[in-house]
Amino acid sequence: MELSVGDAMTRGVIYVRPNENIQRVAEIMKKNDIDSVIVIDNGVGVGIVTDTDIISKIVAEGKDPKRVIVSEIMTSPLITIDPDADIEEAAKVMRDRDIRRLVVTKDGNIVGILSEFDIVRVEPALHLLIREHSQWDIADLSPEVGTISGICEVCDNYSESLRPINGRLICEECASEE
Repeated sequence: MELSVGDAMTRGVIYVRPNENIQRVAEIMKKNDIDSVIVIDNGVGVGIVTDTDIISKIVAEGKDPKRVIVSEIMTSPLITIDPDADIEEAAKVMRDRDIRRLVVTKDGNIVGILSEFDIVRVEPALHLLIREHSQWDIADLSPEVGTISGICEVCDNYSESLRPINGRLICEECASEE
């Protein structure tokens, strides 16, 4: 049986308004032990604010969270998915868009949120799919031979001199066999 987004999503989304200040958003996130809030304007989801947004756009830039409002740092538009969609499809969207959360909508209404953690909880193997970061093209790398270390994609052994061959990282031993 295929898992759907609706099977794994978190129901009951906490939201804020675009004109609220970031200090208030951070308080809401702490109180509810969450790492993101949906931004609603006139009953419509218009964006999302995450803990990463607050850290990178407020804290790291030395801004006063009481003086910055949600609309200034929110990510918009929302990237959504239907609750009937397959969980693997959701993982691919997250990977391709390099995001960690999808807003789940049914008939235009927000019914939940699906996070990377939710997917890992129900289907741990899909975490690897999400983390592929848009299937980076290893052939575009031009490092010197012997400067890439890691696990060979053919023999699964560690090597300190992997080479990109046909889009895969391969050790010298496996490369000589191809």
